[in-house]
Amino acid sequence: MLDHIEELSWAYWKSQVIFAGVELGVFDLLTERSKSSIETAQELGTNPRATEMLLNALVSLGLLKETNGKYENKAYTSEYLVRGRPLYQGERIHHMHNLWDRWARLQEAVRTGKSVVGDTVTDPKRLEDFMASMHSSGTKKVRLIVKKFSLKSFKNLLDLGGGPGVYSIEFVRANPGLTATVFDLADNIEVAKRCIKEAGLEDRVLTRVGNCLEVGLGHEEYDVVFVSNLVHIYAPETNIGILKKCYEALESGGKVVIHDFLLDSSGAGPLFPALFSLCMLLGTCEGASYGKKDLETWLLKAGFKRPRAVRLDKDSGLVIGEKQ
Repeated sequence: MLDHIEELSWAYWKSQVIFAGVELGVFDLLTERSKSSIETAQELGTNPRATEMLLNALVSLGLLKETNGKYENKAYTSEYLVRGRPLYQGERIHHMHNLWDRWARLQEAVRTGKSVVGDTVTDPKRLEDFMASMHSSGTKKVRLIVKKFSLKSFKNLLDLGGGPGVYSIEFVRANPGLTATVFDLADNIEVAKRCIKEAGLEDRVLTRVGNCLEVGLGHEEYDVVFVSNLVHIYAPETNIGILKKCYEALESGGKVVIHDFLLDSSGAGPLFPALFSLCMLLGTCEGASYGKKDLETWLLKAGFKRPRAVRLDKDSGLVIGEKQ
């Protein structure tokens, strides 16, 4: 157990190694053919000695393989960490690196119970990085969702807090009879419009600018409302208010689908949702991770019937309610 404690104390070294690998372009460079550390340093414009150290660390983490002094990507590394690949996750890793400064202030947040986020939250570059991260993580997660929850019987979807629109784009691709509307803040909608245009789906994925805390979502305009990675930003009472607006926006028989990280009944696991709750402490005024019982209770208080949960993976799931 002492080994476990010690490893936890230097676990951030591993994070910094993958941050450096992604942001220096190591994985992009080593996807076509293997290269020596000298060749890699020359092409990256980095120090040869330091580059060899980094490459060896990436081998030790299982991200690269080395044969006779030549380094190359593992197959899964090329799939997820090479720019331009369909499931590229580099933007998400870069976003995690952007969170480094706030995590260094965790003790302060625990003492005060308050967010430590300053002006960086409104920085345009940070916002762009965050939206890119949401796009890359959504591209991976939406494949699970379409397998677990069928949208074939629905016609008009509201994607509340839909960010870059990746869920709406993939939902309408998988369901020819479906139209979607992405609802989000103005800056986020600008990113969504670009993504929707790139997908060639302007006729089937629409956009609405608004703040769901300040305005209604409509009256019986939709037959399904998708709420992804939104409720963890807010306190329970705020989330109940949002879900009441979802209820009003749905026609009779419509459904609301909440997608988020889900804690188990103990509140101490799984690991990522438990840590993510601290991330919300650091970066929001009242956010946290919640369990499926919490979400089911909120749905009932908002007027929905028969709430049920669907597990997507070890960290996240869907919680679904119906308007009767």
